[in-house]
Amino acid sequence: MTDRRPNKPRGNENRNKNYRDFDRTPISKHPSHVTVQPKPGEHPERAIKRFLKKVKKEKVLEIYREKVDYYKKPSAIRRRKAIRRKALLKKQKIEEPPER
Repeated sequence: MTDRRPNKPRGNENRNKNYRDFDRTPISKHPSHVTVQPKPGEHPERAIKRFLKKVKKEKVLEIYREKVDYYKKPSAIRRRKAIRRKALLKKQKIEEPPER
């Protein structure tokens, strides 16, 4: 028994005929080190979704907001100083050789 359907590719192969499969990433002075290469036949929105996941995982936006935000509450500044001070003291205790 023969199949009457023509031999068409199934899945994503025929979905993105107009989508170009080359890298258009601009070269910048300060790269974010988050890149996504579209897979062959992958829908562009899927690639964007993967990119956004990577950006969230690398915390790119949080780092940017920390650098750009100009006002910090005094209590937040004191809290950060205290945390840094504790971390430095802990690090110094670990680095000191035990006295005998």
